[in-house]
Amino acid sequence: MLKLHFVTLGCAKNRVDTEWLVALLRDTAELVDDPGKADVLLVNTCAFIEDAREESVDLLLELGAKKRPDQRLVALGCLPQRYGSDLAASLPEVDLFVGTSRLGDLPHLLTEAAKGMHAQPGIVHAAPGAGSWLPDAPLSRASTLGGPAAYLKVAEGCDRRCAYCAVPLIRGNRRSLPLSHLVEEARLLVEGGARELNLIAQDLSSWGRDLAHPARLIDLVRELSALPGLSWIRLLYLYPTAVLEPDFAELFTVPRVVPYVDLPLQHVSTPVLEAMGRGYDGPTAREVVRLVQKLPQHVHLRTTFLVGHPGEGDAEFAELEAFVKEAGFHHLGVFAYSPEEGTRAFGRPSVEREVALARRDRLMALQQKISARLVKKLKGRTLQVLVEHFDRESWVWTGRHAGQAPEVDGAVILTNCDCRAGDFIPVRVVDTDAYDLVGMP
Repeated sequence: MLKLHFVTLGCAKNRVDTEWLVALLRDTAELVDDPGKADVLLVNTCAFIEDAREESVDLLLELGAKKRPDQRLVALGCLPQRYGSDLAASLPEVDLFVGTSRLGDLPHLLTEAAKGMHAQPGIVHAAPGAGSWLPDAPLSRASTLGGPAAYLKVAEGCDRRCAYCAVPLIRGNRRSLPLSHLVEEARLLVEGGARELNLIAQDLSSWGRDLAHPARLIDLVRELSALPGLSWIRLLYLYPTAVLEPDFAELFTVPRVVPYVDLPLQHVSTPVLEAMGRGYDGPTAREVVRLVQKLPQHVHLRTTFLVGHPGEGDAEFAELEAFVKEAGFHHLGVFAYSPEEGTRAFGRPSVEREVALARRDRLMALQQKISARLVKKLKGRTLQVLVEHFDRESWVWTGRHAGQAPEVDGAVILTNCDCRAGDFIPVRVVDTDAYDLVGMP
C-alpha cells in the first residue's frame, strides 16, 4: 500500500479538494505525517496571485531537493491547471502534474505510477483551459480543520468576470453540486463529528442557479438545518449584491444559521469598482453594509478589500480608508493587487507594488484598532462557544463564538475548562485583545 504525504496550500476550497482525494484513496493508500516515510509527496497548490504561486513553487523546490530517489513528488491543483506543460521544463523535480480538472483521476495515476508506467518526470495530466473536478457522488471525508468544524463546498468556478480575478481562468464557470448530493455529504460530515458546517463557493449566493432544476441557497440551508446533530451553519463568500435580494434576510431566520456573513466588497470608490467590473457602485456598497447592520440578528460582518487596483489613486484610497473608519467591520482582510496574465486588468496602469503594500498595511493597522474596540465591548458578556482545540503548550482549550469563522477571525481562549472538542458551552468573557477573547465557562 502506497504511503502518501499531503500538503495543502491556498484557500478552504483547496482544503476540501484534498479531503475528497483522501477519501478516494482511503482503500488503496495510507496517509503519513512524516514526509520522510512517504512514497509519494503531494502538494495541492495555489496559483491565485503571485505570492501564492511563489509559495507553491518554493515548497515544490524544497521537497524536490529533499526527496529520495525512490520517492515521487506530485503537484496538484491550480498551478498545473493554469500553467500546464510549461511547468515540466521549469520544475524537473516534480514527477507528476495533476490539474484541478483531473483531480478525480489521481487514484488511477498513482496506481500506474506505482507500477512504473508513469515514472518519468515531466508527465503532465491537466486538461487544457479552465475546469474543476467535482465528485460524482457524496464522499465520506474527514474534516482536516482538526476540530468539530468542516467546510462544505457547494459549487466550483465562477460566472462573474471581475477584471482582476484569475479564478475563472483556472476553475472555469460555476458548477453547483445538487442539493441531494450536498445534504448527503453534510450528513456524513455530521456523523463523523462535525458540529459546524461552513458553506463555501467562489460565489455562494449564486449556488443552484445552474442546476437542471434550479434551486436557491435558502432551499439548501433549510435542508441542512434539519440534520440531527448539526449546531451551526455559516455562510461564507456571499456576493455583495445578494444582500439586495428578497430572501437574503430570511437566510438568518433559519434555525442553526449563525449571524455571520462574509461579503467581499473589494472597494467603495465607484471608479475603482467600475474598473474592477464588480457590477455595483460605491453607494450600493454602502447600502449593502447598512442593510446587513440593520438586520435584527446583529450579524457579524467580514469583508475584504483590494488595494492598488488600476484606477485607485490617492483620492480613491482615502475614500476607502474613511469608509473603513465609518463602517466598523467586525472582521476585515486586505490584499494588494497582483497583476494576473489573462485577466482584463492585466497591463493597465496601477500603483507601484510598494505603494499597494503600504496601503494594505495602513488599512490593517486601522482595522486592528477597530477590532480591538469592538471585541472589548464583549467583555463581561456570556457567549455560546464551540470548543475546538486543546493547546498542550499553554494547557488551555480554545474555541469560537458565532461571530468567529474558522482560521481567520481569532478564537476564544478558555480558562478552567473541563470540556472536550465539540462541546457547546456558555462562556463569560473576562478579557480581550485585538482579535481574541479570554473566557471562563
